[in-house]
Amino acid sequence: MLVVAPLLAMTACENTPQPADIEESDMCSYCRMAISEKRYAAEAADIDGNVYKFDNPMCMARFIAERGLKSRIAVYYIAGYDTRSWLDARTAAYAKSPEIPSPMASGLAAFGDAVKARQFATAHHGQTVGFEDLWTFAQ
Repeated sequence: MLVVAPLLAMTACENTPQPADIEESDMCSYCRMAISEKRYAAEAADIDGNVYKFDNPMCMARFIAERGLKSRIAVYYIAGYDTRSWLDARTAAYAKSPEIPSPMASGLAAFGDAVKARQFATAHHGQTVGFEDLWTFAQ
C-alpha cells in the first residue's frame, strides 16, 4: 500500500506544488519506515497532485524509478541537512559517504549551498553529487 497524501498547497502564480508537512505518523512510501529524521526526508509530487513522502532521497529515487513515474513527477523536494527546511531537490547539492548515518544507509545529506555540501562530504570522507546521480545510485 502506498502512502499518498493529497497535495496541501499550490502557489497562485505558478501552480507549483508546495511540500507537505511531515507528520509523526508518516511512513516512507518506498520502504515503509517511519520518517523520523526530517533532515533526510524527501518528497515528490506528481502531476495529479499526489504527494509521496520518503525517509531519504534514495528511497525516493528507487520508488520513482521502479514505478516508471519520473515523467509524471512535477516537483521534488529534499530537506536540507543543516536547516531541515525544504529545498528543490533538483538544485540541491548532496554529500555522499558511508559515514553519513542516514536512513536505509543511503549515505546522503542535502544542502542548499554547494560549499557546505563539499565541506560536509570532505569531513565524512565522501564526495559531492547532484540530483541526477540519485537515479544511478537507485539502480
